[in-house]
Amino acid sequence: MFRRPRNRSTVLCLLCVISLLAPGCTKYAVLISTNEVSADDVIIHSEWWYDLFAQYQMLREQGFDDADIYVLYGNGTDWNTSHPEYNATTQFGHSITDMAVSKADIQTVFTNLQSQVGSRDHLYVWWMGHGSGGAACNLTMSISNTGESVTDAELASYLSGITSYRKRSINIMTCHSGGLVDDFSAAGNKTVLLASSTCAESSYDEPSTCDGILRAEFNYDQPNALREQDPCATAVAADTDGDGSVSWQEAFQSVQATMTTSTPQLGDPDSLAATTAIGDSWP
Repeated sequence: MFRRPRNRSTVLCLLCVISLLAPGCTKYAVLISTNEVSADDVIIHSEWWYDLFAQYQMLREQGFDDADIYVLYGNGTDWNTSHPEYNATTQFGHSITDMAVSKADIQTVFTNLQSQVGSRDHLYVWWMGHGSGGAACNLTMSISNTGESVTDAELASYLSGITSYRKRSINIMTCHSGGLVDDFSAAGNKTVLLASSTCAESSYDEPSTCDGILRAEFNYDQPNALREQDPCATAVAADTDGDGSVSWQEAFQSVQATMTTSTPQLGDPDSLAATTAIGDSWP
């Protein structure tokens, strides 16, 4: 005969302890902005900082810890912008840049993550810079402040070293960035990829930002969708199913509807975009 436990509170307490001890999901991010800003409000220049800041801000709001966000930018020092809303020290009380951006530094970050990212974890990668390529979908991404470059195949190789993860999200803002989609098209790689343009297209600045700050179009619309508001706090209706979080499918649909200068691309070989939201505790 089954008997109920004499002390149900003890059983419940033990269950709580077990759940607390069980390893959870850590959300890691690598943000790569491949130039260095020397002046505010200069077109095709200042965006490298403003867009990077917006990505970091968005990730913190989505529940990423500062210690798990790796920021590669310029010479390794934040741009001390005169715009307080884009100044990291003003907004967060600390700088956000972890290291300079170079080909070696990029490789080092991904190598170090090989021993950190586990089977329960999510990895988010964002890259901003110039890119070259064409209809053949071979993408070369420039690191403008060093004169180096990384090909689509090289970036895929860096990421392939991280073999243990739950899912990956990759967002690329370069001209011809659609050339990266086929590098992550194999079924089973558990990766959702958003690119700012097709293989043959260039990517451009946002024609009009609400706050007058220069931004790349994709890098303006993407965080707006994920935050469900623009920098001026005007609502962006990206959560179309009303479940309280914005999936990558919804984010893609939002940027697809708002972008006018290039055609964003979605890579989703395992059909994960609709059920993956980086704001969730287990994306």
